Amino acid sequence: MTDSKLNAIIRQVDSFPALPATVNKVMDVTGNPESTAQDLMRAILPDQSMCATILKIANSAFFGMPREVATMEKAVVVLGFNEIRNIVLGKAVFTSFQKMPKQNREETNLFWEHSFTCGIAAKIIAENVGQSPSEMFIAGLIHDIGKLAMLMTFPQDYILLFELTKPHQFRSVIHEHEEFSASHDEIGLRILKRWLFPENLVSACGYHHHPDQAPNHVRQLAIIVQMADMLSLMHCSPDRLESSDITTIFEDFLPECQEIWEAGNLVWDPVKIGEWYALLQEQRKRDQAVLDIMMS
Repeated sequence: MTDSKLNAIIRQVDSFPALPATVNKVMDVTGNPESTAQDLMRAILPDQSMCATILKIANSAFFGMPREVATMEKAVVVLGFNEIRNIVLGKAVFTSFQKMPKQNREETNLFWEHSFTCGIAAKIIAENVGQSPSEMFIAGLIHDIGKLAMLMTFPQDYILLFELTKPHQFRSVIHEHEEFSASHDEIGLRILKRWLFPENLVSACGYHHHPDQAPNHVRQLAIIVQMADMLSLMHCSPDRLESSDITTIFEDFLPECQEIWEAGNLVWDPVKIGEWYALLQEQRKRDQAVLDIMMS
């Protein structure tokens, strides 16, 4: 039974259309070290909807620009290649999953709430450990897209928000393997590879439940997404947790996290994690406009 379910999920993933031409052009341009700003402009300008998204996000509190970014030329210069690429990839993922089953709409909205919060948490952590904040924001944003493919395949049977029912246990991958012979991180890995996403994003998302299995050069990225996922679930849970609660949870109930961080050459500090959680609470409120833009 579970093998047939897995085959159905794989057929669903393999039936996904390719990403829009704009996305592929942007990835080609930003992946070529000899590309110019004009090359990136030519890749984006024909897609007026994407241009509007980039300008709206560039002018949101997320970037905190001192002056209005009024043109795409200005956006490319001010934000740079990587930021533009990441906005395009994030918007493309949202657009690809807009047509979800109507009976799951409320769940899907909560799913994106968690995903967006995870992106902000990953950005905060990245800023503190020397990784790319913009890249980690997108990794956090899309880390659970495998869940959407599983929901599309089994809208009556798949529990999209399993972790939010027990946010301190993080058992969804065990439950998924029992029911579907695959977990959402494995399905997400398949989707991102199919869409030819950059390796860093593929690995950060595909190994976020098992960062020890990620290739050495991207292991820290998967660890960051794993931590961001935990902080987001705690933020989105019905419990009103404070930063001191987060410090206690990681010190007393999640000792395995310290082993994972130290194995990834990251400094383990539960007090600092509590401070990241406090920042997450503050920035999540500030950046609501970005989520609204992505979902529009």
